[in-house]
Amino acid sequence: MSGTTIPHLNVHDTEWAPMELGHESILYRSADRLRIAGTFKESGTLRLLMPFDEFVYVIAGTVTMTNHDVDQTFTAGPGEAFWVMQGSDVTWTMSDDFHDITVLISDTPMSG
Repeated sequence: MSGTTIPHLNVHDTEWAPMELGHESILYRSADRLRIAGTFKESGTLRLLMPFDEFVYVIAGTVTMTNHDVDQTFTAGPGEAFWVMQGSDVTWTMSDDFHDITVLISDTPMSG
């Protein structure tokens, strides 16, 4: 297709926007708001009933994930990736220097 561009960013020098637990830089948001890709710098703890599927690739810091549905806990650090299913009851505990690349996929439009 002519005129089509490929969204891209550099996680080291992107522009950051504030969000509840840190900062975000959105690489791509589909027009129907069902898919979002970006990079996030967050810290703190958040329990969430996942409103979307989420792929996470950790760039820096650590995140300890607890899936309350299956009583599973693990910690992911730089170079590790994981997938959280929509509907999962999870707690995210993120280090002060946590930084990731994330893809969110939902069957209903996401806000933001």
